Order: sequence, then C-alpha cells, then structure tokens
Amino acid sequence: MNTYKILVPVLAIVAGSCTKEIKVDVPEHQPSLVISSNTSVDDTFRVQIGKSAAILKYKPNLDLSVSDATVVLYEGDKALGAMVHNKADGIYTAAAIAEAGKKYTIKVSAPGFTQAEATSDVPSAVKIKSIKRYPNARVDIDGMQQDEIRISFDDPSGVGDFYILRLLMPTVQDSFMNGEYVYSTCVNTNDPSVESIYNESIDQNTCLSSDGIFFRDALFNGTTKELRLFVASNVLLPVEDFNGTLFYPGIELHHVPEALFRYQKSYQFASENMGNPFAEPTNVYSNVVNGYGIFSVVSIDYEEVK
Repeated sequence: MNTYKILVPVLAIVAGSCTKEIKVDVPEHQPSLVISSNTSVDDTFRVQIGKSAAILKYKPNLDLSVSDATVVLYEGDKALGAMVHNKADGIYTAAAIAEAGKKYTIKVSAPGFTQAEATSDVPSAVKIKSIKRYPNARVDIDGMQQDEIRISFDDPSGVGDFYILRLLMPTVQDSFMNGEYVYSTCVNTNDPSVESIYNESIDQNTCLSSDGIFFRDALFNGTTKELRLFVASNVLLPVEDFNGTLFYPGIELHHVPEALFRYQKSYQFASENMGNPFAEPTNVYSNVVNGYGIFSVVSIDYEEVK
C-alpha cells in the first residue's frame, strides 16, 4: 500500500495560519489495457494499445505502449483475424474496411493483463447538403464582427443519432505544412440541440470550442436539420502558401455512436479543466470492458467554407 501525503491549508479561528499533514492510503494499482481507436467508414481499422499507470508512478514521457498484444477484430460474431503491429508507429492495423450499418468488436489480450474488449455499431453516412455563409451577420458580446454559417443535412429516421461538428480553420503556419488544420476558436449558437460539455444550458454568448460541437437528434429526428453558427469573421479567411495555393476553412460533420459522443464530451471537459483545483472532478467515459479507452467507427463528411 502506498502512502500519499497531502498538505492542506487550515484556516485558524485566531489570526495566523498553519498546515495539517494528512496521510492518504492509495490502493495498489493493477494495470489494465487501454484501447484507442476511432476508425472512419470506408477506411481500414487502426488501433493503439497501451496500459494504465498508477497515479503516483505516472510521469511525463512515460512509455505506456503495449507492443506484444494480440488484437482480434470481429464483424458481428465472425473473426476477421489478428491485427498486425507496426513497430515504427506502434499502431495495430487490419486490412478490413469499416462499413456503415455493421457492428464490430475488438478483443485484446497481452501477457500480464486481463483480456479487454469493446464493441461499436457503425452509423450510416450523413452528408452535408449545403453550407451558407453570411459575412458580418452580427457583433458578439466583445464587439467583434461575426459571420453566420448555416449547415444543413438530412437526419436519418429513428431517434438516437449523435453528432460532433468540427470547424477547421487554417493558419499561415498550417498552410506551409500540407494544409494541416489545428487552430481552434470560439463558436456561438443558440440552437437548442447543441449541448455544453458541462451539461449546462447555453445561449448565443456561450463560447463553444470549434474542436467539438455536440448535438443529438432528439429535437429534429428524421428531418432536414439546419445548424446556425456564429464565428469571428477574421478567422474564416483563407490563407495562401508560398505556391499561391489557398486553404479554406472547413466543416467536418461526424455521425457518431453514442459511446464516442460521451467519450469526446467527457474528454474535452477533463482537458479544459486540467490543473484547475476548483473544477468538478470527472471520469472520461469508456466503452472498453476490463480496460479503458474507446473503440468506435464514425461516418465523416467534409465541405469547405467559402
């Protein structure tokens, strides 16, 4: 049993202050397998396998990868064979192509670990019907000009569809690196379907991360949905590289299983509150049995914003 010492400030009734030493017995940690896989429809399966670490033994740059695992992919009850480990990047791959409407399971075993497994249904393809941009549509709470972007798509019939929308904006640096999009900004909306990662109500002044805007079809099941977003006008400008090629902002519409929806929301919540001693503690959601992480297959459509 490890003993962890915490120094807790104690407010004295009289003037002055002191510290009190509290000894906390931290239970021994039994490492478990960690699965990380988010495959797109019409793409091959790629999986990272790692292991969990005790809180007192974790440190930056600690190698938690597992290279000797046996990873077997299933379509329904049919085994598609063992996935192959690539020593160069540490990724396990399969030749199978993810198909919409199917159900896939992954089972992972490794010496010294309990076998872990996870299952994902594959959502149908949902295409963006149109993207309309209205320059200088409003002024935000800080007096900045915002453009309005309207994204429409047809939601499949049957309640229970989950979506994550990403707004991808190029920077000058990104355009010099083969158009990689990594820049994040605030997005505003008053759409009642959009959910805060804090599970609180939002309004047109709530800052939502362009890395992940979460909504489900409870209010528009089986209809054409138009999502209205407001974004700072200056971040939607295209950038030009040395060759004169223009890189435009883009919209990714992810049609996702509920498990990935919950995982991404809780992961973003935990990431934004990392290091904040006053933040509400949260556990990142996992769909892995006897382990941690996420295994999912998503349908993604992409269109540029011009």
